Amino acid sequence: MVKVFIKYIFISFLFIIPTIFFTGTKTDSALPAQEIKQSVFTDKQIWGLKYDKYGIIDPTPDMQMLRLLPRDSYNFIDWAKALSDDIIAPLDSIHEREDNTIQFSKDIIIKSKMDFMPDVLFPHNVHNFWLNCSACHPKLFETQAGATPISMAAIWKGQFCGRCHDKVAFPLRNCFRCHSVPKETKKQPPQQDVK
Repeated sequence: MVKVFIKYIFISFLFIIPTIFFTGTKTDSALPAQEIKQSVFTDKQIWGLKYDKYGIIDPTPDMQMLRLLPRDSYNFIDWAKALSDDIIAPLDSIHEREDNTIQFSKDIIIKSKMDFMPDVLFPHNVHNFWLNCSACHPKLFETQAGATPISMAAIWKGQFCGRCHDKVAFPLRNCFRCHSVPKETKKQPPQQDVK
């Protein structure tokens, strides 16, 4: 046991003594100390961007301002009401103001294929505030009402109305925001009481 102890002491002196003598000497092979930067974003921050405590751009949206916008009955933001109440004033273009010369404000009734679902009211005037006609016609919809075979399956896959809704416009989960027109019921002849 003593031999093992002496062996460990001898080995430790082999490493400790050279360290004591050579600590203060500087050799030419030593690399200069480099300044370590925490992030490439800490040197220069751009005005208008949000940064976290480490100086990295924080991509989370700033939701505080959205609380001031009007809500619909499902508690989704009602962008059309915000626009009509002059709460927001979107630009036609990011470059220069463009004038939408064609304004089509007729509402279109789209018949639902399911008997239990109300028909859809498509308000052109609300969409004209945001979009030019060429954004939808003829790429997504034919200009003739009823000429485009629209289906909810295609909309959920991002076609037709789904190109914007569920992405930048109100969600598709809000069914009765579009399906808002009661179906016309077929009038049946009055029942006669048989005595």
